[in-house]
Amino acid sequence: MLLSTINLPSWIWGFGNFDGVHYLRIVTMGYESSQYSQAFFPMYPIFIKLVTLQSGNFLTGLIFTNIIFLLSLIVFYKLIEIDFSKKIALYSVVLLAAFPTSFYFGSLYSESLFLFFSVSAIYLLRKKNFLIAGLYALLACSTRIIGLWLIPLFLIEIYLGFKKKDIISRDLFKIAVSILIIPSGLLLYMFYLGYNFHDPLLFLNSQASFGAERSNLPIIFTPQVFFRYIKMLLSVPVNTLLFMNIFLEFIFTIFSLLLLIIIFRKVRFSYWVFSLGCWLTPTLTGTFSSMPRYILMMFLLLPFLAKISKKYFLLLIILFIILGILLTALFTRGYWVA
Repeated sequence: MLLSTINLPSWIWGFGNFDGVHYLRIVTMGYESSQYSQAFFPMYPIFIKLVTLQSGNFLTGLIFTNIIFLLSLIVFYKLIEIDFSKKIALYSVVLLAAFPTSFYFGSLYSESLFLFFSVSAIYLLRKKNFLIAGLYALLACSTRIIGLWLIPLFLIEIYLGFKKKDIISRDLFKIAVSILIIPSGLLLYMFYLGYNFHDPLLFLNSQASFGAERSNLPIIFTPQVFFRYIKMLLSVPVNTLLFMNIFLEFIFTIFSLLLLIIIFRKVRFSYWVFSLGCWLTPTLTGTFSSMPRYILMMFLLLPFLAKISKKYFLLLIILFIILGILLTALFTRGYWVA
């Protein structure tokens, strides 16, 4: 209802469906006036409010999100180019832009901002600009909870730097500060929730209220979720939209898990740990719901997908684009995709 009042064609305001509505409400009315909106971290609404001059203008927010995504692709290219050829770096960017659920990067969602903060943090860390890297990682933690997985990535990279003697002792203070400030993005949000809503874990405790059968506690282990999905696939009628959603969630989860297994020991260990964390975190809520979107954050694996699919790269891109067009059409028409 909120989006349909925007004086734009439905195929445009459709890019604000589902979570986009919550972000728009947070921008225009704040956390206090939107029940359970505390599940959504504050940094994306803050940036939207800044660029739209407090108005929460949908179109301006959408343009900002797309600009941030383009900047993210540039930084991503430069990051991949540290370890790979220009061709593999370009292939990796194309894979990310063409991924079937990449339309979320251009929607009123936090994906593009998190991508920008995280790739910038990793790139600056690799360039040994520790303090600014830590600041970007802090911002990532204020955008998505999976930003916390930048902490082990930082620690592993710093350990490797000391082992190779690429990091010198005078960098120790900057390194310590950069790591210590990373979780402060989350801690500040928890303080805000505790002070205003008397529940510092409200971002977690709100999850079960969104109808995706998520749970907060107790933690549900991933094998249990696989078993549950197999049961659903065998019991839900095949000719239904529900079956398609379950099937998509299951296939994307399997695809990303297989990729993690295949490239283990073939990728920088810090990148692999970060990607594993991005894959594992949403599964602990007891569902694979939104996994086709969440695995976008496993972008550090794309150079290796580019390498192993080099002979069939064009075919893979065509398949990605076809599926992406279908999913984008469904999403902008109000159907749940991820």
